[in-house]
Amino acid sequence: MSKKAVISIWLICLLVAAATAVLSVNNVFAPLDIPEWLIIILLVVLSAFCEYIDSSLGMGYGTTLTPVLLTFGVVRIDIVPAILLSELLTGFFSGVAHHREGNIDLLKNKSVRTTLYFLALPSLAGVIIATLLGTKLQSQNYINLYIAIMIVCIGMYLIYSNFFVKKPKHSLSRIRLLLLGTVAAFNKGLSGGGYGPLMTGGQLTAGVKEKEAVAITSVCEGFTCLVGLIAFFMLGGKLNLFYAIPLCLGSMLSVIPAAKTIKILPEGMLRKTIGWATLLLGLLVLYKYLN
Repeated sequence: MSKKAVISIWLICLLVAAATAVLSVNNVFAPLDIPEWLIIILLVVLSAFCEYIDSSLGMGYGTTLTPVLLTFGVVRIDIVPAILLSELLTGFFSGVAHHREGNIDLLKNKSVRTTLYFLALPSLAGVIIATLLGTKLQSQNYINLYIAIMIVCIGMYLIYSNFFVKKPKHSLSRIRLLLLGTVAAFNKGLSGGGYGPLMTGGQLTAGVKEKEAVAITSVCEGFTCLVGLIAFFMLGGKLNLFYAIPLCLGSMLSVIPAAKTIKILPEGMLRKTIGWATLLLGLLVLYKYLN
């Protein structure tokens, strides 16, 4: 397949993902009375599609898939752990796939290893704090507002830098990475979303290159989901295999195609897309809060 064909398919998928997210936020999808075998097929297809966007853009799996499944009538207690498990598997597998495609060098690149350490390790503290705090909070409205504003601000900054900063500096800021890893994991543990846009967009503001930022986000999200699942099971949670197995299967199917897509995409185009996608997801979360 040619480079232009891959880019065209990728752009079409982005448009479909954006339309799906907008429709789900507006509750256009209604709960459907359909047979279980068809539900399983839909879960596999939706998971594969959303994971393709997530692994090639660094965001969008949980943010898009969760509201869609909720509007289908699936309860949140069945969705969240299933998504965490699928993101745990695809996170680490995606890191390996990006490494094999040359999008990132996890073994020899010292800057990449440093970024992973400074993002993954503080995420442990972020998830634990969020878990403890989440047990005391009665409402999540203000949490969603805080996450939405944060994501919108990052998206606006990325778009601003694309248009007004000709040569973005790639000097790695370790302090920013520490704060980013902690806050992103805190958001994930507290609300179940807002991780990818914050983590990927935040890395770009800290001086990480586009393709490396996408791959690093996948690996760190896998680690964060592992910690989240451990906390979930320790609190007595149970995994619904009816949703977990199709979601895991679908998401795993998209990891290698997404890694190959990232290899072909120009970095300038990828950076611009990440900026606009971050802003869009932030506005969707903000719109959902206001309504």
